[in-house]
Order: sequence, then structure tokens, then C-alpha cells
Amino acid sequence: MGINKDSRHGSVLIGIAARLARWVMLALGRTWKIEIVEGREHLDALLAEPRPVILSFWHNRAFTSSFFFFDLHRKGLLDITLLASQSRDGELVTRVFRRWGIHTVRGSASRGGRQALRAIHRAITRGGSSPIMIPDGPRGPLYQFKVGVAVLAQTSKAPILPFGFAARKYWTLGSWDRLIVPRPFTRLAVTIGEPQFVDRGLSSEELEAERQRLQELLDDLTRRAEASVGARTPV
Repeated sequence: MGINKDSRHGSVLIGIAARLARWVMLALGRTWKIEIVEGREHLDALLAEPRPVILSFWHNRAFTSSFFFFDLHRKGLLDITLLASQSRDGELVTRVFRRWGIHTVRGSASRGGRQALRAIHRAITRGGSSPIMIPDGPRGPLYQFKVGVAVLAQTSKAPILPFGFAARKYWTLGSWDRLIVPRPFTRLAVTIGEPQFVDRGLSSEELEAERQRLQELLDDLTRRAEASVGARTPV
């Protein structure tokens, strides 16, 4: 009985935290001045002729990107699927976004990874949904593009749409990724790269070269977003 009570207590606490997180995200997001400073044509092309893409950006930009993607989903412009870990943090993320109608798949590289990737693959190929895949999550190393995202692009034939996000003024949390939380009324810059297709016939060496290229591309997009608002990369 004690385990069940602890479980129920934990579930209640996560529910409270999820409601608080939604409130904070919406309250802050509505004050941010979000501007696409580069690559708007890539997003416009996607919205004009909806097709699934793999939305990718660095892990510590997850909060910074949240209102941008939520707004696209809320307006019915983009159907989004989110990959969340099977940890308590993943449960919190799931509850936050489920309330907004964003489908969440549970899993990570360490727990439930294969099943999660299969579910994401189905969301792309059968559901036409665009998953958010953070290539250095869920536990890093920070700014290291993991090959799994490239493999998903290969097997699903969906391109990776890379993003850079930056805030002019922000707080940095003490998490492993130095999570960025933009301050109220600050300016947010978004840079969007060209859709990146990954060929299926690559050798292991060629796939590693592609992974490195995608990592450098995300780094470059992030630096350009930061330069536009005079921000620095947390390390």
C-alpha cells in the first residue's frame, strides 16, 4: 500500500508541476518578441504544402522554442509529435503538452528507445506528423548530434528541418545542459536551415560524416541566432 500511496502522491505532484509549467510557459511566451531572422522561406514552404519533417535544435533551447512551436500547433499550422523520456521529467513534459493536444511518444536512448523510434516513425509515415527530435538529448553530451536522428531521417524519408534559437536576455538553470529560460519581454531570434535529407545508401563512414555535418549546421544556426540578439552560448 505504501508504494501505491507514494506513486499516487508523486503523480499528484507531477500534475501540479505540469499546471505550473504550462502557466509559466504561456505567461512568459506571450511577452516574448519572437522573430524569424533567417530562413523563413523554409517554414513558409512547409506550411504551404504540409509534409512531415523532423524538427531539430539543441537541448538547452527546448524552453526557448516551446512557445514558437506551441503557437504553430495551436493555430493548426503544424501537427507535432514530441519524444519524451520515460523519466519523471518526461512524464512532466508529457502532461504539459498533452493538455495542448500535442501527441507525446515516451522513450529515450537508454529506456524504450527502439519502441519509441518505431512509434515516431509511424507518426511520420502514417500520421503525417512532424516530430521534435532533440539530437543531444535526453542527457547529452551537450551539442553532440546523435546519429539516431539521422537514421530516422533515412528510414522515414522525412527531412530534418534544423533550427537555431537564442534569447537576448535569459536565465540559465543548473541542469546538465545549462537550460536557457528567456526573461519576460526579451527578444527571441529564430534561424531556420534548409531541409536536410539523409540518403539511405550511406556507409557507416559516410553516415558519421553526415552526423558531423548536421552537428556543425546546428551549431552554425545557433550561433547566427545568438549573433542577431547579442547573446552568448552557455557552456
